[in-house]
Amino acid sequence: MSEHTGQRGGNRRPAAILDLDIATTRSGWLLVALCLTYALTALCLQPDRYLHLAQSYAEPFAFFLPTLLAAGLGVAGLAFARHTPTRFILDILGQRWLTAAPVILLFFLGVTAFTTLKVAIPDTVPFYADRALAELDLRLHGVDPWTWTHSVVPEPVSAVIFAGYGYGWLVQWFGTVLFVAFWNNPVSRLRYLWAFALTTILCGTVLATLLSSTGPMFHDQFYGGDRFVGLRTALAQNSYAASVHVYADYLLAAYQSGRPELGGGISAMPSMHVAIATLNALFLAGFGRRWAIAGWSFATFILFSSVYTGWHYAVDGYLSILVVSLLWYVTGRFVLPQASRDTISEVGLAIPDQAA
Repeated sequence: MSEHTGQRGGNRRPAAILDLDIATTRSGWLLVALCLTYALTALCLQPDRYLHLAQSYAEPFAFFLPTLLAAGLGVAGLAFARHTPTRFILDILGQRWLTAAPVILLFFLGVTAFTTLKVAIPDTVPFYADRALAELDLRLHGVDPWTWTHSVVPEPVSAVIFAGYGYGWLVQWFGTVLFVAFWNNPVSRLRYLWAFALTTILCGTVLATLLSSTGPMFHDQFYGGDRFVGLRTALAQNSYAASVHVYADYLLAAYQSGRPELGGGISAMPSMHVAIATLNALFLAGFGRRWAIAGWSFATFILFSSVYTGWHYAVDGYLSILVVSLLWYVTGRFVLPQASRDTISEVGLAIPDQAA
């Protein structure tokens, strides 16, 4: 990635490995076209909502991404160039910002489109799937999975669950996208971005609309009855669950008012938390066993937490794992060979191995 990069296989890497912009190869152009089509679809279908959300997301993006990037580069500088971390950081920024900028821009447009279309789900397909999903959960596990999660976790430990499911997942989501945006492995980089885009579109929009559902948290409000009164009682008695109550009230108020709010939209099936964590686990596994263990441990934690916090049925996460694993296989089967041929023919450089 820079002059500070070490050796591999006995050959020293060049001071600055040339990289392809996201839209240089055929696969890259198709990916850009897909992302822009997704954003334009949301804009055309819900112009007011899309423009309002774009404005709402602009400020958090402008603050959170640079902060996270600075922290990540700082850690990398201390790890790989302890004696000259500032030079290392400046080298990375100087060499990579032109190729990172389009990725970050498409990420912004995609997140805005995702939220726009998520808010519109009940307008397109009214919530209907929860009774079937709750019954499927019960049949698969013998009990409602949330009861088991609450029985095995002491209340003080639940503080880790609420913080990790909220802030920890957000940092991993944005942090991985930033890493890939600045990564100098054009082939594997393109594969991740393809998988990320397809995960967002298929899981976050297509399947979420077809399987329109609220999740256990809102089940009784939308369908009546007291099916999940025990879950709400358990969360109400947990002194660490304040963030869940605040966010649930926020989502419900936004739904009732019809306003497109930052991070808004009620949708349970499939779980995007589990989908992104699974995608990142598959990605991290390419860097070696330790990274694979860390990635899959976090994905398992997110799956467990999605049930514990009441946002999802367990089957929401199971479907996410299945779909994302299939998408990762498909992108490896079709995106990698094409991107490799394009890269070698245009640049003539050996592609760095991902595995450690």
